[in-house]
Amino acid sequence: MAIEPLSMTRPLPSPPAPPTLFCLPYAGGAAGAYYGLRGVSDTVEVVPIQLPGRENRIAEPPEFSVPEIADEIAPRTGRPYALYGHSMGARIAFEVARELRRRGLPPPLRLYAAAAHPPDRRVPLAAAADLPDDAFVDQLVRRAGAPAELKDIPELRELLLPVLRADFAWIKRYRYVPGPPLEVPVVAFAGLDDGEVPPGDMLGWARHTRAGFGLRTLRGGHFFLRDAPAELARLIAEDLSGPSDPASGPPSAEDDEIRIRVAPAGDRSAPPPRDEDGPVDGYPGVPGGGAGRLSRSVDRADGLVAEAVIRGGAVGVAVGRLETRSPDDGAEELREPSSGGGLGPGEWEQIADAAEEDRPWLALRAQTARRALLHAGARDLAASGFPDLAAPGPWHVGGDWWITHLSLPTPLGEAVAAIAAPRGRMRLRADIRTGR
Repeated sequence: MAIEPLSMTRPLPSPPAPPTLFCLPYAGGAAGAYYGLRGVSDTVEVVPIQLPGRENRIAEPPEFSVPEIADEIAPRTGRPYALYGHSMGARIAFEVARELRRRGLPPPLRLYAAAAHPPDRRVPLAAAADLPDDAFVDQLVRRAGAPAELKDIPELRELLLPVLRADFAWIKRYRYVPGPPLEVPVVAFAGLDDGEVPPGDMLGWARHTRAGFGLRTLRGGHFFLRDAPAELARLIAEDLSGPSDPASGPPSAEDDEIRIRVAPAGDRSAPPPRDEDGPVDGYPGVPGGGAGRLSRSVDRADGLVAEAVIRGGAVGVAVGRLETRSPDDGAEELREPSSGGGLGPGEWEQIADAAEEDRPWLALRAQTARRALLHAGARDLAASGFPDLAAPGPWHVGGDWWITHLSLPTPLGEAVAAIAAPRGRMRLRADIRTGR
């Protein structure tokens, strides 16, 4: 019996179309800001949304509305898509996702929020909207990394100032309206050197999703979209081709990166158990190479499991929930540093002098910092105490150690994690299980 070629009897299925990445700009930005992301064009179709008053729409007044942007995206939601917003664009993308949900349309695969405070938090730079032109531009250049040419080239200033003014007016008017978290995974991108929106501040985006949250830190400042487009494109492409929940993938650590995962104990995304902290050989799913072996630390407390992974040095992690901590509960145990999470006399004095509502938070910062040092093997330093529990950090301890505190929204409530590492400037990669 002759066998006919498959193509003669049944057409081969067409490969699936790549997902569409709709991109929303930062204040004063335009579609051209996203040309650098075209490096992902093989796996993602990059579609920048051009807002009025810029580039090919420069003749239009520079005002926009979320429903109008949703109108533009809605006809293309029948195929896989994701939303990316940078700075102001992240809030726009978040509100567009909520507007599409209200219309009953298919949700995006991801919401990528870059260099932006969570929507329920105020934007400190928004106060600059009321300043005179010179002071307004100076704030943008000094704090947000806007091009210095705005101060020096009158023609550029005349071109961009109306758009910047309109965009900052929108930022200042914006008010978050509480609603159900998105059923969409949220991945936040932060710049290591972004002084306006530090990486730790972006963890608050985890409150706005039930489908998993991830944070990726890139080299660069507030405009890492401009500074590191190839790295950003790679991270987006890898994420869209990976697990549907960013918190469910295996740990990894580049040479200058520290990875933390937090999940409820017993959750399928919880880090696997390990009897002791220290170097990792053959950890499942972790690529080899790099400068030095991987080290791993795991802490279990208050129904949560936290894991930290670093390459080329020791690491310690500790986690605790604010709802279960009070410096007045179990006072005798907390007064004894040898208990692993206890408070020393100097720390008790700081807590006693603090406002009542701040005391559990300060106690938890001290307790998790001490346990993180213990996990990292720095037992002598763990018993020495910390002189300023309210300092934002990272805390520099004993010359060789840095402690970073992270405020974490989790399904079990607000938590604090402390990471002890031998280097202070490291890119944070965090994955948090959200929802119940």
